[in-house]
Amino acid sequence: RREQALNAASFLVSDWDGGTRIGDALQAFLAVPRFGGYARGAAVVIVSDGLERGDPAALRDAVAKLSRRAWRVSWLTPLATASGFKPQTEALIAIQRFVDDLVDGGSSAAVVAHLLSLGTRRAA
Repeated sequence: RREQALNAASFLVSDWDGGTRIGDALQAFLAVPRFGGYARGAAVVIVSDGLERGDPAALRDAVAKLSRRAWRVSWLTPLATASGFKPQTEALIAIQRFVDDLVDGGSSAAVVAHLLSLGTRRAA
């Protein structure tokens, strides 16, 4: 069932499995005042391997702007499953100083655990 869903999605998305353009998407989101306002005080969670196809500087600038608005920015990546993870991709290196968390996003259990941890941090 999972494989069928992924197969179907690959036909619907023109650049499936070819990297992302999160920087462009975040810049477009932040450029619309109504949408950018949603980030104020929010916990923003991005789940991506950081294999950015766009300009890493655009991603860095967008994440920096987002970090000034949001309560917390978390980047969950499947590349961070091992302890002692150090960013290796150009995009993750560019954004690491602007995110509050750069942690394991390699499984649904890791993602859920992180999301639940945000609730305890907010209450503290």
